[in-house]
Amino acid sequence: MRLLDRYIARQVFISALYAVVVIIIILVLGNVFKEILRELAKRPDISLGFVLKFIVLVIPISLSLAIPFSFLTAILLTFGRLSADSEFVSMRMAGLSMWRICVPVAVVALFFTGICGWVNLSITPAAKTAMEGMKDSFINRMKSEPMLLFTNQQVMTDLPEHLVFARKEDGILKGLQLIKMENNVPIAIAVAREARVRVELDAENPELVLDMTDMNLMVKGDEGTFMDTSRPIFLKSGAAGVSIEGFKKQGETAMIKPSNVSLSRLIQLANDSGLEAATRARYRTELSMRFAFSFSCITYGLIGVPLGITAQRRESTAGFVFSVIIAVTNYVMLQLAKIVQDREDLYPHFLVWVPNLLFLAIGIFMFMKLARK
Repeated sequence: MRLLDRYIARQVFISALYAVVVIIIILVLGNVFKEILRELAKRPDISLGFVLKFIVLVIPISLSLAIPFSFLTAILLTFGRLSADSEFVSMRMAGLSMWRICVPVAVVALFFTGICGWVNLSITPAAKTAMEGMKDSFINRMKSEPMLLFTNQQVMTDLPEHLVFARKEDGILKGLQLIKMENNVPIAIAVAREARVRVELDAENPELVLDMTDMNLMVKGDEGTFMDTSRPIFLKSGAAGVSIEGFKKQGETAMIKPSNVSLSRLIQLANDSGLEAATRARYRTELSMRFAFSFSCITYGLIGVPLGITAQRRESTAGFVFSVIIAVTNYVMLQLAKIVQDREDLYPHFLVWVPNLLFLAIGIFMFMKLARK
């Protein structure tokens, strides 16, 4: 019996590992590399270490979805093959019950549930927090190297109410063209031979400052259009500041998103009666979602065994199609719960568990039916 247990467990475990690698490489890292290549085209001076760190942070975030999906695929493929090769029939003829045959699957399911729990509860929040600082918070980039904010010979729209075009060369912006907008209408245009970038974060109104040399300036008058009222002004040097107060606030508040909060802190916030009902509901939904994703390995294992056996096909297509249908259904239902996550009266933290309970009920029914055959 130990030999049979090891055989089934090894087949499921190895297939799941292969599936995890394939899913991460094809579905996850493929999109990541596309985004990174786009950023590198705009900002070629981004360091290789920055890119590698971004990829490392994406992997644990992807594992929370990839592991349950891969485990389901592995079960469907393994038991589909056992059924197609009549190995499953031989096990039943030897007097083994369905429950006994599936003991190694249960052990592997518990193992992956533990891994998913560790990833969802500890690793993913930390990775999302770090990625938030790298991808979304401009303030972190400004602290390290402001020049990374600017694109090379492409129109930059990241700064609020400003358009910037320049060539980056030796840490200086060459041929700078700066347009200040108000309600999508230009109110000032500055053209400079070159400009140096500095950041004043400690000022009362934090600014990104461009120290320009040999600049031409055109400013809209009080009345009339820009073309009718503006007059050129030629300056040997000058400075233009762009407020980054909004980015500073964004960097300070990015870490309190529910998906970025640690488990212990999330439990406190989910039970904090002093918070607004909508805020507390979001924290409760996030907490339930982390545990629901971890528990899904057990649910997928219970429903995957009867589906894999009844498919009775050797081709990998059948197992993959079944796993896609189940995973997509689960994902859609979870998204519906997230849509109403602000509505505490709708109990979104309970809705998160509906996919698991639904598939668990279907899996138990199918498993019991198969066990009686």
